[in-house]
Amino acid sequence: MVTRVCAVLLLTLLLTPAWGQELKVGFVNLQRAISLSERGKSARAQFQASVKDKQDALRKEQQAIEKEQRDLQKQGVLMKESERAKAQLRFQRRVRDYERDKRDMQEELALREREITDGILKDLQKIIAELGKTGKFTMILERSQLLYTDKGTDVTDDVIKLYDERFKKTADKDR
Repeated sequence: MVTRVCAVLLLTLLLTPAWGQELKVGFVNLQRAISLSERGKSARAQFQASVKDKQDALRKEQQAIEKEQRDLQKQGVLMKESERAKAQLRFQRRVRDYERDKRDMQEELALREREITDGILKDLQKIIAELGKTGKFTMILERSQLLYTDKGTDVTDDVIKLYDERFKKTADKDR
């Protein structure tokens, strides 16, 4: 309890502007900055192409499994008991492998998406810090964390513009 009171007092002291000094607050919508920046769009397009390739491969395997299941149902009654047992075991292994591949793909894609987002966020943090210093902001907050504000400047478009300029320079160097 004492720690919380001290933290609130410290935060209040830090956020209280000195006499005559203006408190300048900005906010940024990070999700919008990621989605609308050129690097974000490029990363999303590459990611979605990767997802489509992997989903196509899984869809083909799923169709093959469904065909094998239909064939097994039709021909199973004509097979000897030992042959039918072997075919069912082989089919179960194939289904198990498919489910494992599907789960692995989902985990891999989630990890890849997190890596892409984290990389962009690190870059955006640098841009926001730079914008905060040059724009003489007291603080810049993430928009989704604010429940209400009657003051503040939305700097999201400025962040996107600055980030796009940096991304273009980096892309031009890589060519």
